Amino acid sequence: MNKITSNLILVLVCFFHLSVFASVKFGKIEENTIDSQILGEGRELIVYLPAGYEDSKQKFPVLYVTDGDIQGSHTAGTLDFLAKFDLAPSMIVIGIVNPRNKRNEELTLTVKKEAQLDKLAGADRFLAFIEEEVIPLVKSRYRTLDYQALSGTSHGGQFAVNALIKRPNLFNGVIAISPSLYWNNNQLLDLTEEALKKGTLNGRLFISITNEEPTMTEPFQKLVELTKKYPSTNLNISIKKFSDETHDSTTLLGQYHGIKHLFLGWALPNTPQTLADLQLIYSSRSKLLGETMVIPEDRANGYGQWLQYLNRKDESLELFTWNRKTYPQSFNAHIALIKAYLHFNLTGAAKSAIEDAIKSINELSSKQKEELEGLLT
Repeated sequence: MNKITSNLILVLVCFFHLSVFASVKFGKIEENTIDSQILGEGRELIVYLPAGYEDSKQKFPVLYVTDGDIQGSHTAGTLDFLAKFDLAPSMIVIGIVNPRNKRNEELTLTVKKEAQLDKLAGADRFLAFIEEEVIPLVKSRYRTLDYQALSGTSHGGQFAVNALIKRPNLFNGVIAISPSLYWNNNQLLDLTEEALKKGTLNGRLFISITNEEPTMTEPFQKLVELTKKYPSTNLNISIKKFSDETHDSTTLLGQYHGIKHLFLGWALPNTPQTLADLQLIYSSRSKLLGETMVIPEDRANGYGQWLQYLNRKDESLELFTWNRKTYPQSFNAHIALIKAYLHFNLTGAAKSAIEDAIKSINELSSKQKEELEGLLT
């Protein structure tokens, strides 16, 4: 990598970092109580709305987190950081509280007796609560996309894997951190093997473990072996082992790497990107979220300037022209194209672009008009 290219990377990185710091906003936390018919009691939900939620009409994907009073806040913070640097989308985080005295009952599998085969219990009952009561409530109260994910740690990780198996189309992505797979004599491993054999699982799964007792690590390794024995093209799996963490501390890293796996390929590369390159990335984002996503104006301008500095004339002009057409009321989009024309000594095109900007920008200030006209002097 030559010195000029290195300097260009630094310029682009600094530009994106400055744009983040210049627009720092904070999310909002809301507390809701849902009167559950399935659980037969009220249950607290802690809702973490992303930065900018209240100032827009945008819809957001949702991440549901068990043990929400413990795991919700740091998960929302991790997402906020990743989203600010465009490494993952902004998300609504729903922290579902599991009271300490009911946690085992709600998050773990139950061995059913014959007389109970027609009744939901344990993790299956709590999963029904989320599917039939929590998710509809969230969709009715907040602006949500259809994309939704689930994350859980320890017994919550067991619950997350069970949810993937029992409701393979309910969540687009699942994060299971240090899951208690040993429960009920490795019951969940048998269910997982059956599902992998049938090929019914899809979406993205992140599972992780740390330095723990063999009770935890041995069934985890068996799960890893099952995913290798029954590979699936429909289930994208990432497996991590955090050797320097404990069962309590591993959640912080697990959520970070888990979210990044759910949105693998989301980040924009720190290399020159053409219009076609960017459109491919945003097309992939749109497909993942089920919502059309368009290249933002500042991203198009940033990469257009990078291509301009590299004297890749046709590619930079194509990107700047697309940006002006897509954001016709943006002064920055117009002026970036004009400056590119001038950079490549296309004076006639620059003059026409200035005239176009003056005509098309509805609320053009006298100062902006003077700046445009001054570009040719």
